[in-house]
Amino acid sequence: MKIKILKDNLVKGLEIVTKISLKKVSLPILSTCLIETEKNFLKISATNLESGIIWWGLAKVEEHGKICVDAKLFSNVITHLKEETIILSSEDNILKINDENVSLKIKGVNPEEFPLIPQKDSLEKIPVPSEKLCSALSQIINIPSPSLGRPEISGIYFLFEGDVLKLVATDSFRLAEKKIKLSTKQNKIYSLILPQNAAKEIIGIFRKEDEEINFYLTPNQIFIESLAKESPHPKILFTSRLIEGEYPNYQEIIPKKFKTKVRVNKDEFLSQIKTASLFSGKINEVKLEINKKSSKIGILSENPDFGEFKSQIPAVIEGENISISFNYRFLIEGISSIDEKEFDFLFTEPDGPAILKPSEEFFYILMPIKST
Repeated sequence: MKIKILKDNLVKGLEIVTKISLKKVSLPILSTCLIETEKNFLKISATNLESGIIWWGLAKVEEHGKICVDAKLFSNVITHLKEETIILSSEDNILKINDENVSLKIKGVNPEEFPLIPQKDSLEKIPVPSEKLCSALSQIINIPSPSLGRPEISGIYFLFEGDVLKLVATDSFRLAEKKIKLSTKQNKIYSLILPQNAAKEIIGIFRKEDEEINFYLTPNQIFIESLAKESPHPKILFTSRLIEGEYPNYQEIIPKKFKTKVRVNKDEFLSQIKTASLFSGKINEVKLEINKKSSKIGILSENPDFGEFKSQIPAVIEGENISISFNYRFLIEGISSIDEKEFDFLFTEPDGPAILKPSEEFFYILMPIKST
């Protein structure tokens, strides 16, 4: 193999590829990336067996070939080179890297040992706005928790329905849903459960993409493709296994009626809850007292070892007075996921679910805890 490629382009590609490969792995081959030529492109692949990624970058290909090298070492070496153009060549499982002032060699691994990454066949594509997808995933990514007993709730649920994509996450104590408007309407309903780690990788890989990315689905695999701007050739192809099982019918637990509605400023409320958390007890309890007459929310927390905290913030209140307690961590994470300056806090009963709802596109349900 012998190619010439722009350093900046290669650095960007390695930043993407190492989102997958730089992980603690039991098989040494999984810490490598596969470097190969394809037509007039340099192609770099990485996998951790659960997910995989392929990146293509335009290059001047003089000789075709392939080699595996340690991904972290290769990335660090390329980053520290100074020249605009880099020459890569390989012979006898040795990768040679040259520019005008530097010549070095990296010991490689037999490329035939590199695991195969699944390839998409002729599948129906679903265009999804990349920026909105990554932003939406960031809002709910920390909600799922590993569950050996219920693996289906350990991931992110995707529901493609018409021209809307719904993203859902839960850990059985709270649940969030985010809607994304799609540019094309789907004739069929598609659903899948994506592993949480794969969702994190998607955020890291595609967050800088400003165009639509294409989803391709099979019963047990997802493919996400980003095309190059200068040609219809793929630039990035990400793939991941899906979680088997059926996602719970979460629509059944969404409250339809509320006894109290509160409109509150996000930053002010969040600041007071964070302060209250410093005085919370063993069960992370923060108590809210909603008073319609005073148009204020009382925030209380108490710890016998540290003391107590009390504050009030103004709010627009409709309905009944209510006293209710929450786990401050769940409350803080829910409020922090809101982008808007204000949001509605909707209450059913002191022991029933409550909803944070800043808009029609997003809601966050959390269960209260019994007050001590």
